[in-house]
Order: sequence, then C-alpha cells, then structure tokens
Amino acid sequence: MINGLTGVTVAGLFTIGVAFISAVVSTTAYYLYYRDRQESLLTLGNRTFIIMGAGVFSAMLLLLVSIMSHDFRLNYVYSYSSTILNNFYLFSTLWAGQEGTFLLWLLYGSIFGLILIKTAARKNPLVMVVILLVQSFLLLILLKKNPFAMIWHIHQEAPLGFLPADGAGLNPLLQNPWMVIHPPTLFIGYSSTVVPFAFAMAGMITRDSAGWIKAARPWVIFNVMILGTGIIMGGYWAYITLGWGGYWGWDPVENASIVPWVFGLALLHGIMVQTKRKSLIKTNYLLAGMSFLTMVWGSFLTRSGVLTDFSVHSFAPSGLSLYLVIFQGLFTGLFFAALAWFIQKERQDGEKPVRFEGGLLNRETFMLGGMLVLILLGVVILFGTSAPIYTTWLGKPQSVSPDFYNSMMQPIAFFMLIFVAIAPLLAWKGSEFRNLKTLAGSAGGAFVLTLLAAALGMRHVISIGLFFLAAFVIIINGKVAYRLIRQNFTKAGGYLAHVGLGFMAIGIITSSIYDSSEKVMLPKGEFADTEFGYQIQFVNFVPQKDGRDRVKLRVKTAAGGEYDAYPQFYYSEYSKSYMISPDVKMQFAKDIYISPISFTPAQFSNRNEVTLGKTESTVVGDMKITFNQFLVNMGANSQEITADLTVQVQEGGYSKEYNLKPVLKAENGEMVGSDVEVPNTPYRIRLASVNANSGQVNLVILSARQAGESARDMLAVEVSEKPLISILWFGAIIFVFGSLLILVNRARQE
Repeated sequence: MINGLTGVTVAGLFTIGVAFISAVVSTTAYYLYYRDRQESLLTLGNRTFIIMGAGVFSAMLLLLVSIMSHDFRLNYVYSYSSTILNNFYLFSTLWAGQEGTFLLWLLYGSIFGLILIKTAARKNPLVMVVILLVQSFLLLILLKKNPFAMIWHIHQEAPLGFLPADGAGLNPLLQNPWMVIHPPTLFIGYSSTVVPFAFAMAGMITRDSAGWIKAARPWVIFNVMILGTGIIMGGYWAYITLGWGGYWGWDPVENASIVPWVFGLALLHGIMVQTKRKSLIKTNYLLAGMSFLTMVWGSFLTRSGVLTDFSVHSFAPSGLSLYLVIFQGLFTGLFFAALAWFIQKERQDGEKPVRFEGGLLNRETFMLGGMLVLILLGVVILFGTSAPIYTTWLGKPQSVSPDFYNSMMQPIAFFMLIFVAIAPLLAWKGSEFRNLKTLAGSAGGAFVLTLLAAALGMRHVISIGLFFLAAFVIIINGKVAYRLIRQNFTKAGGYLAHVGLGFMAIGIITSSIYDSSEKVMLPKGEFADTEFGYQIQFVNFVPQKDGRDRVKLRVKTAAGGEYDAYPQFYYSEYSKSYMISPDVKMQFAKDIYISPISFTPAQFSNRNEVTLGKTESTVVGDMKITFNQFLVNMGANSQEITADLTVQVQEGGYSKEYNLKPVLKAENGEMVGSDVEVPNTPYRIRLASVNANSGQVNLVILSARQAGESARDMLAVEVSEKPLISILWFGAIIFVFGSLLILVNRARQE
C-alpha cells in the first residue's frame, strides 16, 4: 500500500483511466475517419472502442469481486453490502449506489457500441462519435466519483489500512428479488436512448433524414419496449412490497423514467409517419433529442441531491452536481445547435415541408394527434418533476402533489384513447373510414360493456367515459390484431400493444377511483370486523431466520372463505425503524391488500399510534388531531424536530382548539420523543418518529387505562380492496408482448 492506495484502488483507477483515454482516442479516430475516410482511422476507432469496453468490463468485474469477497476497505463495498447478505442480494449491490449505476450505464453503452461497430461505424462514424462523447463524460465522472475509493479516503476518522468487520448493509427495502431484475432492466432502457439520439445527431449533420430513421427504428422499438418493461416492473415491485397500497405515486424519481419513455413512444409513431408520408422530419429529430436529454435531466435530478427532501428513491448529495449540469448543458447545446444548422440548411436549399393530404380523417392526422398528446403528457410530467428546481429559484422549494398529475391525466387519457381507437380504421390517404361497420360494431360492444360496468357499480362520470373509450380501444385493435395474427403473427405487435394499453386503462380506472381502505385495530386473538365484510384476527408473530418477521393474520371473507395472511413487520437496525411489507391476496375481481401500521405490546396497550401526512387528521376519543408541518432545528450541538399539531377537543358541547408541539430530540445518538399534555383531557401526545421523505409523522397518543380493561397486544393494519387491478397487470403483459413482436417483426424485415 503506497500513500493509502491499495492494489484494488490502483487496478480500478487503471481500468477506468485506460477506458477514458481509449474513449478519447476512439472519438478522435472516428471523427477523422468521417472527415478523411482513411481505413486505418476506422480500424483505430474500432480497436480503441473495444479497449474502452474491456476497461469498463474489467472495472465492473473488479468491483463485483470486491463485493463478493467482502472487501470492506472499499467505501462502496462497505456502504452497500454486509456479510449477512446472501449472494443473490450481494450481486445486486453492484448497482445499489451511484458509482455502480454509472458503471452499469457505461457497460450497456459499450455493448451497444460493439453492435454499432458491426452495423453503423463504417457507413456513419458520427454515430460512434456521439456514443463515445457520452461514454467519455461518464468515465470522467467515475474518475471524480471513484468506485474504488478506500474507506479512509472518504471517512477521515478511519485509520489508514482500516478493515471494518462488516459493512453497513443494503437497505431492507432493496432486499427483494426485484432488486436483481428491475434496476438493470431500467438502465438498459435509460442507456439505449443514446443510440437514436446519436443517429439523429448524425442525420442532422449529414442531412440524411431518411437514412437515420431506418437505422434508428429498431433501436427506438427496443428502447420503448425495455424501458416500458422496467417502468411496469417498478410499479409492480412497489405494489407488492412497499405497503402503501399503490403502484405509481408520481414520485419525482419514478417520473424521471417515464418522461424519456413517453418521448420515445411519440418518436416511434413519428417514424411510422415519416416512413409512410415523408413528413415530421424535424419533429422526429426533436423527439429523439428530447428522449435522451430528458433521461440526462432525470439523472441530474436523482443524482445531484436536489430531490433528497422530495423523493424516497433519490440518491443523497454526491458532489457531482457541477459535472451533471455540464453533461446536460453540453449535449443540450450540441443537439439544438445541430438542429438549428439543419433547419437553416434546409431553408437555404429551398426544401419545403411535406403538407398533410386528404383532410382530417386519415391515419396520418390521427397519429399526429396521438403524438401531440404524448408530447403534452411528457411536458406535463417534466414540468411537475422539475418543480423542486424552479421553486428553489423562487425561494420556496416544493414538489408538485399527486393531485396535480391526476387532474391533468384525465383529459390526456381521454384524447389518447380516442386517437388509439380510431386510427386503425383510417387509411393513410383519403378522408373516409375503412370500415364503418367495424366502427359501429366496436362502439356498440364498448357501450354494452360500459352498461355492464355501470350496473356493477361504476358511477363516476369521468370513469364511465374513460371505461367506454378503453373498451373501444380493446375491441377495435383486438379485431385488427386477430386478422393480422391469422396472416402473420409478428405483424400484430402494434395492435396488441394498443390492446394492452386499453386493459391497463381499465385496471387503472377501477383500482384507483374505486379503491377503498380502512384502518383496523386488532386485539390479539380476537376477530375484528371491517367495512368490507371481512373479519380479521391477529394470531401471532412468526419469526424468520433472516430477522424479517411476519405477522400471522386469519382472514374470513364476506363470501365465507378463510385464509391466513402473512404481512412482514419487523424492526430494522439499518433504518432504525419498523419495516413493513403487505400481504396481497390476488384475485381476478379484486385484490385484498393488508398492510401493518403499528404494533402495541400489552403493557402499552392504553395507547394509540397514528401516522399522519401534512394537513391530514385523525380522531382519537373526543380529540381531532391535525398535523400541520415540520419545524426543524439543526444546531451545532443539538438536533430537534418539532411536529406542529392542531388538536380540537370537545368540551361541554363545544369545541376548543389547542396548538401543541411535541419534539423529537437527539440524545446519545438516538432520537427520543417527548410528551405534551392535551389540556383538560387524560391524553398525552408523543412524537415517536418522522419520515422527511414522505412528509409523515408517527404519533403516540397515551391515555390512562380504564377500570377493568384487560391488557392485550394490539396490531393496527390497513385493509384495502383493489377492484380489477389484475386487469392492469394483464394489460401490462400484453403491452410488453406486443412491443416484443414489433421488434421481432422489424428484425425480420431488416
């Protein structure tokens, strides 16, 4: 060890350094080959790209070996792994931290580049130049954010050569099989946005607007399919694991993945129009740029630390903000400069844009309408996701609430479903429907299904309208898909994807608008009734070998059935709080979703625990408690968090209001809550814990035990019904399968 550098650090820095130098050389060689067309320059570019890829792979392998061998001298290994993790989860720590995800991004970029060496480098070397510019910048970031830094390089209190006995471990929420599958899938989608972007950049510079579309089309299909799959995986993971009852919470980090996907989806349809009608040339260039640039913007939001107070998924501040801003600014500037240059050259040459033909009722017009709705969707989500940035500039940092997105999605979904339903019945030219009989029959079928839904309890006007349109989409696109399947199975991919979209829309409508939930207190050994007609009994705790204990609940359904539920509920030393994971009884008609909230041992059963978000209220006895806001005091020698509460108490027929402020203080390395008395009542309120990410407080309401009351363990749970959510997952599978068929069909054509 020399100057605190171990062999692992030196080897890691060497592989990254070699990769960076090779990327710079390869970039230069490909550019010179574009300019001079010397074969030796192409060979140099190809070989140095391969060396760059080998360097990235070696760095990835070295980090993986360090993780699997528990080399806790490395700060990355120490921060995200531990000896108690099995090999399955140890492997997933490779992308648990920022440095690992950058390496994963680089690895995928290298793989894509190796494919492009065979398919595009000779004909269009500028594509390789753009790919390598991105790779070079990512490698530069890794030289700054070194994954092979030793623990004593990061933590000054650690002595030189210090080897911790164990690591900090992996967040319990990430100790899930989906952690092994979901992030790598999502990052394939993220990183693949660079390929259409590179082809678009090359197309603008060489003014080959037809050639870049043909070359980029399979990559766009791949990007839409894989990124969409990753987004769906993330939603399902959240639904079955996190316990809050949903699959999409409009978290800024969740949104950061959907925005580039939406622009990519619009690009895919724009490519179809350009291929068929030679129109939308500049629009498609712009969409290719927006898909990549919004991916980079999302990376900045999640990695710079600006979302730390607004998202449960974002990385902590890392000192990379300046690098990421330069990354964003550089490629945004290059793209719009190339687009402006292309437009100027087109005008100088007298090129005129292709005009729409045949009136409004043709497929081109309706596909353009669908694209505009997708673009609007992307802009709305981008605006909301970026709120912490521009509100910070205005002096009051805040995020956009889910209500904003939900209110905006309804009209967007309405128009989107109309375009997706009608477009298959329209010809590319002319202004007549191909088959009025199909239109009328499909509308009639959708109307009958909507009447059935209304008879079964659907009453909300907007949901009825969206249900009709979703059913319309399924029937029309299903008919076209069936006809194509009989001719050539792979040609039905696009229509099957639309069918999947229709089913997903129905699942979203029913599971969100008609979702119902109830919080229930369960005395141990006693059945408690719920509003849904279920009876639930808290049986006991079931210890697990990994320490992630489960609660055994016996559930009697309204139909007379009975089953045992086993939600997770355990204390985590990692997060110093209780962790929960729901039990989900999946059925076609509805899911029964049971999530623990809190546990009160018998000796403390004269108390209630409640969790409140900002402005939320709860009623305990004759009190109504409302949580207003956090008040944080982070002094040099103390840390205090105060919950500002409004408590309304019924006294002698009238209500009296008190403002109470229980405090959570740091004492001897632990956060300890203090009690405040509610005047003229037997109650005291304690601030037990806070969750700054979700903006929630956990309060304990204590009272004197009533005479003759027996002490029993108490478990609080939230019970929810999710009507027809199975249709959402069914539609998601069809959507992914249809997207895969589109890719297979394109590969056959190529």
